[in-house]
Amino acid sequence: MTKHRIAAIPSDGIGKERVPEGLRVLDAAATKVIFHCSGTTSIWNCDYYLKHETMMPEDWKDRIGRHDAIFFGSVGWPELK
Repeated sequence: MTKHRIAAIPSDGIGKERVPEGLRVLDAAATKVIFHCSGTTSIWNCDYYLKHETMMPEDWKDRIGRHDAIFFGSVGWPELK
């Protein structure tokens, strides 16, 4: 069985709604096509930026750099303009 590691970053706006649903679809597809997905979900978004003054921690690549793919949601907060 093929195994894939996915890093999920929902981020902001619709990403918080869409990425979890997308992961559900991916899990459902995995059972039909016989592959396995596992991964990490990271909360790096505009709220994180306001708290830490950076979009991602310095060790982001150590945390998700060895995944096979990154499932990235949307980023942006119109009120911050």
